[in-house]
Amino acid sequence: MKKLFLVGALALFSAVSAQEFKPTAGDVTVDLGVAGGLGNTTINLPDQGFGTGAMFKARYFKTENIAYRGTLFVGNVSETDNSTPDIKKENNFYGFGLGFGMERHFTGTERLSPYVGGDVLLGYGSMNIKSTEITTGDVEELKGPGVFRFGVRGVFGADYYIAKRVFLGVEAGLGLMYESEGDTTLKRTGDADVVTKGGSSFRITPEVVTGIRVGFAF
Repeated sequence: MKKLFLVGALALFSAVSAQEFKPTAGDVTVDLGVAGGLGNTTINLPDQGFGTGAMFKARYFKTENIAYRGTLFVGNVSETDNSTPDIKKENNFYGFGLGFGMERHFTGTERLSPYVGGDVLLGYGSMNIKSTEITTGDVEELKGPGVFRFGVRGVFGADYYIAKRVFLGVEAGLGLMYESEGDTTLKRTGDADVVTKGGSSFRITPEVVTGIRVGFAF
């Protein structure tokens, strides 16, 4: 009888200990990833290709296995290039993305929580490149194109809990995106503006989501 009680107690303790690492129903997790890239003007939603920026993700666990997710990406690059004599070049890139979706988590292990899910995505990005000749004051400025994107994406990933309710996460996915690109305007001192018309397209894009993320469960 004592042995049976001891086995039952150990099993219960193990189950409780395992649950301490992972979120349960009603919990919220937040995580942060940092994306790099210099002068990358491609807009891949929601969290890569905007240049240098940061991606935030929050999840609400309706049950231990089902979570609702929201993502936010903000990217901004402002840099000055003086590598060419007598020419000052200013580059400005901006990107903003939002995603809303759901995840289905599987049993995994005590610390590992694999999942699949999906997002609805939208975002906007733009750029501005300005070159100024120091001696003459002549300016060449490229504005646009502004890029708007809307689409859906399926994802798969995993969270590994390195400590109680602290995890590292990785994720990848495949998205179907509609992209609308605005006009590009080239301005030169003394010349008429040159306008290049934009367009729109659909495409399927594989994505790795911001490498490794660090997150916390509350």
